[in-house]
Amino acid sequence: MGKGLDIEGLKQAVKFNCDISDAQYWGNYSICGLLLSLRGLFRHEKAVPPWEAISHAAVSSWIAEREARWQEISDDEFVRLSVGGREYGPFEIEGINSRLEEDRIIYGAGLGIYGKPSFFLAGLVSKSTVEGHEVSISGKEFVRDLAAYPAMLQNNAIFVRREALGSLLWDKLEEMRLTRSTGALHYAFSQFGIAPEEGLSEALYRRVCGIAEGETEVYIRHEIGEAAEGRRLGSNWKELLCGRISRRVETYLRSVKDLLSDTTEGGMLRYIIEHEKKGALGFYLSFMGGFRTVIFPELPELFPDFVRSEDWARVEEARGIGYRRAEALAQRALGILRIHGEDAGEAIERELMDGGLPEQR
Repeated sequence: MGKGLDIEGLKQAVKFNCDISDAQYWGNYSICGLLLSLRGLFRHEKAVPPWEAISHAAVSSWIAEREARWQEISDDEFVRLSVGGREYGPFEIEGINSRLEEDRIIYGAGLGIYGKPSFFLAGLVSKSTVEGHEVSISGKEFVRDLAAYPAMLQNNAIFVRREALGSLLWDKLEEMRLTRSTGALHYAFSQFGIAPEEGLSEALYRRVCGIAEGETEVYIRHEIGEAAEGRRLGSNWKELLCGRISRRVETYLRSVKDLLSDTTEGGMLRYIIEHEKKGALGFYLSFMGGFRTVIFPELPELFPDFVRSEDWARVEEARGIGYRRAEALAQRALGILRIHGEDAGEAIERELMDGGLPEQR
């Protein structure tokens, strides 16, 4: 370990901040979403392999203990982190990671949906520079909170959490097995030789982790698109998201921004198309849902024909349509902010969400 690094103390401090974040923001989850996230966190903290069944009684007891813990600390403040003899605030990631790099450890912190702080501490797999962004890829995670984002953008730094991505794809595999899906999810896994009837096992989990490793670049491209579109939209977009808006409006606006990020020239979809990554396209469609499917119906609509024809030119055409529509919606939302100020949320819901989509076909 690096000079003066108390790794166990650091783990405990990060874990405490994770618990505070969960205690203060668990109410943002749907009941189903909260239970699934808690089960995932239980597996992580108890080191239960994904392919092994877990006791309902054990999970229920753990959840009860966690809820009691949340009540105790819900009014507490985040603690500072001691790293190599210096103290840092929980969001001072650049200084913290400069001290951790020699020990091949990476720390991540950021704000997720509804402003929930998210933290993790993990082993560092690699660092590189991609299109001016410092990209850190993490492996085994020592500490995490309820929200396990597969990739995060913080300032100019991109963090890809390979373990979180593997868990996300494993959850999708279980979803495919339960629903006997024959759509995009089935298509995605079939590109890697995985069928719904395969039994859950350590070997299968290793194969899913291999998929996650191969999909890392795809998620990097989403964050690159996120950064590019964030710069283009400017500070007014952040003002809009941080303003007096409902959760429904925030989810809608984040969906618009996600589509901009994915369909922009340097984004995820363009990367998938250029490299003809059929599995990645299937996964992308399986994750769409909600407002993104409403805003960008062209891609799900063409997918059945794509399975037969593998016509990437049509996917590229749809990408352009999706980008132009998302761009039109983003600019209209910013125009509403200029006119309505603090009351922009209600106007966005009325004029954009309930008023139909702009024609961009």
